Amino acid sequence: MGLVFAASEKAEATTTFAFQNIAGGDDYGDAYAGNFSLDVTDLGAGEVLFQIVSASAPGLSYFIRTIFVDDTDPTSFTDIPLGNDNGYSSGDVSMAYAPGGNLPQGNNVGFSAVFNFEADNGHANTHAIQQGETAGFVFGGDFNNIIAALGTGDLRFGIHVQNLPDVGQVVEPSDSYVTSVPPLTPVPVPAAGVMLLTALGGLGYASRRRRKAA
Repeated sequence: MGLVFAASEKAEATTTFAFQNIAGGDDYGDAYAGNFSLDVTDLGAGEVLFQIVSASAPGLSYFIRTIFVDDTDPTSFTDIPLGNDNGYSSGDVSMAYAPGGNLPQGNNVGFSAVFNFEADNGHANTHAIQQGETAGFVFGGDFNNIIAALGTGDLRFGIHVQNLPDVGQVVEPSDSYVTSVPPLTPVPVPAAGVMLLTALGGLGYASRRRRKAA
């Protein structure tokens, strides 16, 4: 943890993004969405730190098994790490880069992962991000551009959380969260509808003028 604090003291800026539930998907973990966050820190020299934080949740044993990254083309990054950086992680976290795959339920919000980071599967999920732990990844890229991409949803992180509390007949349910959910596309009003709205607006304007003249 001493390394984490030392690095943080040198950082120029940190921005925190909350994880959100996915509408229309599983709701087993909806109550726990606020327990997860993404801290993005400018390390300088073209390096940006991403820390997936799982807040302490006594009595619960869920864990983040996989982190998915949905990035646009051209990519927001100049360099992608092969795994988490132990100097910026806490707990027994060990996650490795893997191509392909997609966030479960991600299709509901147009999430299309370019790559992911997955916990070492040979240790019964002990290397996943447990509650109270943090996984840090150092990417290459421009901090301001990355923050802007996260703000617009051009860059999104998604996490898949497993071993949530049992719900009904579902044993060890899982759920997914994303850092940004794009707004729904506005439904276009048909031309006839636009004409009707214009006519109604004109009637209202004429009515207001008559009242004012009276």
